Amino acid sequence: MRSRYGDRHSKRKQNIVLNSLIGIVLAVILVLVANIFFFGDSPEQTVSQDQQTAQSDTNEESNSSEDAVTSDEANPEDSESNNSESADQDSTDEESAEEDKTKEENKDKEKEDKEKDKEDEQADQKPGEPNLEGPWEPVGTSQSGDDHRSSYTIGSDDWNEKIKAVESVMGLSEDEMTIWKIGGNGGPQQSYARVSKKGSGNQVYYIELEWIDDKGWKPISVSKE
Repeated sequence: MRSRYGDRHSKRKQNIVLNSLIGIVLAVILVLVANIFFFGDSPEQTVSQDQQTAQSDTNEESNSSEDAVTSDEANPEDSESNNSESADQDSTDEESAEEDKTKEENKDKEKEDKEKDKEDEQADQKPGEPNLEGPWEPVGTSQSGDDHRSSYTIGSDDWNEKIKAVESVMGLSEDEMTIWKIGGNGGPQQSYARVSKKGSGNQVYYIELEWIDDKGWKPISVSKE
């Protein structure tokens, strides 16, 4: 009796252990299934995510291509702008050069006109007739303005240049005039001359002279005494 009872009791314990193990295994399986079902990605979700990733890559490539096209389109405009600026600069340089050329031509023309006027005035002055109205010009000099000293020594460079200025007024050479006096006129660069034409009686001309640096003596007034 005791032996049978012990065998039954032993089998019962074994059954309990097996049932417990089976229960544990089932519980683990249920947990795994629940994890897969509630937290795992389904095949459809995986495919959708792959499609989204592929679409995103396509969009990025499209945007990159559009940026490249935009950049390519912008570069010709920049090039055209640079070319336009370069052309404008060249045009400005040409205009400036043309203006400089025009100014030089105008200066040359003014100089020629003055020389022509001077020649015309000299031509209008009859030989042996004083030019009482002017205008008069400096007669030129070999002296430097810084070193100039008015001289009244007959035959000196300064004396000879005074005589030349008087000749330009009288329309006569020194041999054709009587020089009564050449003297100072109130300043180191001021002078005067009293002259007359030989054989003209007592008509004396009073000529005032002024020194112009590097240009010589210039008649500034003429009057009859």
